[in-house]
Amino acid sequence: RWFASYPAHEVVGMPSLSPTMESGTVSEWIVAEGSSFAAGEVICSVETDKATVDFEAQDDGVVAKHLVEAGSGEIPCGTPIMVTVEEEGDVSAFKDFVAEILEPEAAAPPAVEAPPAVAPTPSPVAAAASSG
Repeated sequence: RWFASYPAHEVVGMPSLSPTMESGTVSEWIVAEGSSFAAGEVICSVETDKATVDFEAQDDGVVAKHLVEAGSGEIPCGTPIMVTVEEEGDVSAFKDFVAEILEPEAAAPPAVEAPPAVAPTPSPVAAAASSG
């Protein structure tokens, strides 16, 4: 319901900038909120456990909101770090935007509970086959 009031946008997660990267720290925002960028431009610098790497834009756009402050600590890959839009006029709509970060964590526990539910099912089938 709240999302319907936002203009077209993309919530961008912390990128995995190397094959082994699991988390990183935004060390510096190069593109400020409200500023536009072109494909190939550096949006921010990301510090990993091995190096500081530039995060380059894949498409043209405008940074509507930084969701994390530079230097705020380790952020797991995929965690939202910014919101981008296509039009500069849409930036103000995201002034109070907050990303839903807890949803992926809430989805993880049911996945762990599912395998035990599958294991008991074959046992009754085997018992039924031997009694019939």
